Amino acid sequence: MSGYYTYYEDGFFGFGPPGTFRPYTLMHFLPLIICAFLVWLVWKKREPLRHMKGEMHLRYVLSFLMFLMEFGFYIRLLYVGNTYGDFTMMTKLPLQVCDVGMITCMFMITSRFPALFGINFFVTLFGATLACLIPQTVLTEADPSYFRYYQYFGEHLLPIFGTFYMIIIHRMRPRYRDVWIASGVLFCVLILAVRMTEAFPPASYMFLRLKIPFLPENLYVRAAIYTVLVIAVFHLMWFLWKAFLRVAERKERNGRR
Repeated sequence: MSGYYTYYEDGFFGFGPPGTFRPYTLMHFLPLIICAFLVWLVWKKREPLRHMKGEMHLRYVLSFLMFLMEFGFYIRLLYVGNTYGDFTMMTKLPLQVCDVGMITCMFMITSRFPALFGINFFVTLFGATLACLIPQTVLTEADPSYFRYYQYFGEHLLPIFGTFYMIIIHRMRPRYRDVWIASGVLFCVLILAVRMTEAFPPASYMFLRLKIPFLPENLYVRAAIYTVLVIAVFHLMWFLWKAFLRVAERKERNGRR
């Protein structure tokens, strides 16, 4: 990779000009619609899937696809670099909310370990969903003609699909303790994120350097605010989940009458 390298001219695995991705258009909503359709399909076929002989292999395939999405990001980083013209991984370590969700989901769907499901339920359904709703904060230089477009949505939508799959097919449910376990895991990652963001100024782990008007620029103050917000959001998700279960149970009772 010489100094004459131009990342705009690297084809499918490279970058497009800034502003290539257009949020809230078909290119934004189509992957979300496909994911929602697949979740609906799993719901419709839930009984055959539960009793399918090779269901375990299906979960392994899903886990492997997640690995490919995560691994593909780093292979591409070494191949074309990032928008800073930087080929080091030190600014792109897996210290983001969605990385935590992806890694826990890969192990959760193969092991069916309850604590991993609880972490994934809160982390993924918060972080990955938010990333899919506002992808323009990261995905600015790729449209469907670039690998990064597919990698980005695959990285975030596969764990979302995997979480709903385990809820529907294996009847896995979050526990209240998982609110604090998930918060604790993110807090530990946040400590590392602060240190690495300080050590490598181009880095913005946990979006600590993201320009947000109402948040201070001090990394430690921002990290403290993030911690409080995460705990509050996870509690809100817990109460919404319990409300959903009550409505579903009431509807089921009414249906039996």
